[in-house]
Amino acid sequence: MEKDFLTEKRRERIRRVLENRTRQITILLEDIYDPLNANAVLRTADGLGIQDIHAVENRHKFAIHPKVSGHAAHWLTIYRYRENFQAVKDFRIKPEGIQASTKKAFGVLKNAGYTVLATSPAGKSDSLYKLDLSKKYAIALGNERWGLSPWALENADALLALPMLGFTQSYNISVTGAMILYSLTERLRRETDNWKLSEKESEELWETWTKRKIKNRGMPNSRVSGQLGMP
Repeated sequence: MEKDFLTEKRRERIRRVLENRTRQITILLEDIYDPLNANAVLRTADGLGIQDIHAVENRHKFAIHPKVSGHAAHWLTIYRYRENFQAVKDFRIKPEGIQASTKKAFGVLKNAGYTVLATSPAGKSDSLYKLDLSKKYAIALGNERWGLSPWALENADALLALPMLGFTQSYNISVTGAMILYSLTERLRRETDNWKLSEKESEELWETWTKRKIKNRGMPNSRVSGQLGMP
């Protein structure tokens, strides 16, 4: 029973979190091989009110590390895509051809009404500040060696870059995710009114969160192959 393990203080905390959750913006992580980076993104997403993460596994499995993520995965909805998975131990091998898991994830997201934005140095650095936030966006982040696969870059709706004013050519993936998510969520809450979860979505998450036993804290709310539970 909920009352057996949730104090009133805990219930109020969950209510406040739900009030600030959004599905207007989501994250797609393609073949991240360093779990520290991937879990840092989870922590940022949770902190900024992002509910859904789409973990694409073409060559590298997505691993949850509660200590790094701050147990963020316990509160996030994580969708995993593993189509024709072919493990590659040497991350220096460049991905080629159609990435089946990425293709699956793109299809699911676009069918759900998302515009997929691929992060790439070839993108426009000013477009982040010009996005129409009445639309839904999926921010695609690639792995530490190659960035997003060529297939992902070719099939994204637009390319997005962050300003680089120094000698380095790119930011760490967790830094990139944090900068983009902070900018977009801040604008979303300041400029729009339609960013919150629906009443039904809030009720579903309330049920999921409050019924989960304390002993399982830190375990992800994970779904496989894009069973996207969104309107």
